Amino acid sequence: MKQVNSINSALLVAALLTAATLTGAISRRVPLADPSDTPPTTEDATGERVGVRNYVRIVSTSTIADQVLIELIEPDRLLAVSGHTLRTQESRAYADKIGVERARDIETIIELRPDIVFINNFIDRRQVERLKDAGLNVFDLGEMRGLETLLPNIRQLAAVLGMPERGERLADDLVRRLEAVSTDVAEEERRRGLYVGIHGDRLYGGTAGTSFHDVLVAGGLIDMAAEAGFHGWPAFTNEQLLSLDPPWIITNPGTERSLCRHPGFESLSACRAGHIRSVETDLLTDPGLGIVQAAEAVHAAVYGDGT
Repeated sequence: MKQVNSINSALLVAALLTAATLTGAISRRVPLADPSDTPPTTEDATGERVGVRNYVRIVSTSTIADQVLIELIEPDRLLAVSGHTLRTQESRAYADKIGVERARDIETIIELRPDIVFINNFIDRRQVERLKDAGLNVFDLGEMRGLETLLPNIRQLAAVLGMPERGERLADDLVRRLEAVSTDVAEEERRRGLYVGIHGDRLYGGTAGTSFHDVLVAGGLIDMAAEAGFHGWPAFTNEQLLSLDPPWIITNPGTERSLCRHPGFESLSACRAGHIRSVETDLLTDPGLGIVQAAEAVHAAVYGDGT
């Protein structure tokens, strides 16, 4: 009986040793997963994680992405851009691009079979789901609020394309160029003004939280609407504008005379002094890299003639 027990014990020890040897061999052949092997991703404005890749078939429905992508990648990787960009941008880089009008051209986008589609969040969310259901990567750049979102958007676009350093350089260059527009105007000599547009019978501003504000400030103006606490796209009452009484007004072409003919506005300082200046609409409303040219136009309009 003792001999049987001894044999059983020996067999058990041998089995344990064999199992340990096999476990060691397996662990040597199949290493534990390395967290660094997880494919990198970048978060868009909605919190979705989108894979970082060298995307080669790209569609953009965003005017901001249209401009930034041309600066970051080879133009032939960009299949389609927003219709607005094709209508307003003269760059030859867009000459062979297909124009898409957001939700209206969902089928066109799907048929192009892009690797990724860039949008801004004002697109119908049902259309976004259609794109995702078709198996397309969708990257949402979120709202457009001037430099507050433009600079992060540049970095996001570069990051998801796997070129973050290039995005940093582009963002830094944009800031440098904007700051250079009004270096000839001392802080204490900055003129005071605001933007006013007429739509139908309503007066609208464009101030803090929009590219219009950034353009005014970079152009050398103190934005009186922002100073007074207005934000975004305020609808001014006659009384509010008369109370602000801006010495300078930036507006759209064709509005200069009609604004001062508005009942009571002949008493505005800007109207009495002839300080209503217009900037080309496509330039002034550009929320992307074109804000530098818009700021230069504002600066030239307000300070260029020495008055």
